[in-house]
Amino acid sequence: MELSPEPRAFSDLIGSRVSDRSGRSIGRVFEVRAHWEGDRSILVDELIVGRGGLMRRLRGPGVDKRGIPWAAVAGVEPGRIVIHG
Repeated sequence: MELSPEPRAFSDLIGSRVSDRSGRSIGRVFEVRAHWEGDRSILVDELIVGRGGLMRRLRGPGVDKRGIPWAAVAGVEPGRIVIHG
C-alpha cells in the first residue's frame, strides 16, 4: 500500500489514531518499523501502537509491544489510520 503518490515523512504517522473499519479504537502510533530496499526506498513493516508501544519506546527492547503489520492497513488519512478487521 502506498501512503500517497507524494513522499511523506514517518513523523506524519506518529501520533495518528488507529482504528478498525467499524471505528473501534486500537490506539495511537508510537513507532514505525521499516527497512531499506535495494533501490534505496524505505518500506514500512509495521506500526507499533497502544500502551505497549509507548512503553517499548520509553524503555527499549524487551517490553511487550503491539505491532500492526503494514499489510493490515486499509487507509491513511490525516491523523487517522484505518486497518482491516
